[in-house]
Amino acid sequence: MKPFALISLMLLAAATAPAAEDGALSVAPAVVMLHGNFGQSTKQTLTLTNTTSREFAFEMEAEDVVVRNGKRLFVPAGEIAGSIAATAVFTRRQVVVKAHTAESVDVTVTLPTGAKHRGVVAIFHGRTRFLNGRVPMIASLGTLLTFSVTDDVAADAGSLDVVAQSATHNLGVAQNVVNSGAEPLMVRGVAAILDSRGALVGRMDLQPRRIFPTERAKLEGEYPGELSPGHYRLVVTCDLGAKSVTRSTEVEVR
Repeated sequence: MKPFALISLMLLAAATAPAAEDGALSVAPAVVMLHGNFGQSTKQTLTLTNTTSREFAFEMEAEDVVVRNGKRLFVPAGEIAGSIAATAVFTRRQVVVKAHTAESVDVTVTLPTGAKHRGVVAIFHGRTRFLNGRVPMIASLGTLLTFSVTDDVAADAGSLDVVAQSATHNLGVAQNVVNSGAEPLMVRGVAAILDSRGALVGRMDLQPRRIFPTERAKLEGEYPGELSPGHYRLVVTCDLGAKSVTRSTEVEVR
């Protein structure tokens, strides 16, 4: 059984959770993107870092990532046909991470033949309660693994949602997108602000999103400055994998 080929790996501790006033918990990698075939497996090392002054206990779990009615859901292992999470094998199930240390766990998962979904999350499920201010909490952090088996990558751009500039909010925009292909896809976008003469006034990057097949999402951005009163044209260009799409709308700032 050949392993999946790793095509992208985010080593930044992007998956973090507040754990105590003196530090935080983080897991790396946050996301692993893989390309291979049905029946293939991958082994990944997950590391949880504890920069707080207390000890935390976790139990390792896996959940499938599915999309229903355009929204992403997490489903316990084995509840759907072709469950990827049900194949997860951890080198250990119980993990204790002492203060100012890190612990690693290996997980091996297999993409079952014919599986319709393309994602699984390996979770450090918290077993230690702590107070965040006065609120009791349990911290659970996970690594998302996505799988691609074909080159059927596509997405469509829908309408633009605009948040008008006000006394409490800068100009904002959201591009609605949907993954119309068969594989996970990272979508990105940028918005240009033009004045009434067509001159470039400013630009804003839209927050990139990783979306699964049939999933709907918004690429959102907020202009960091304050615009003078007047008429503007907002032009949004999105990289949707196999194509780029441009949408525009008129904006009045009072």
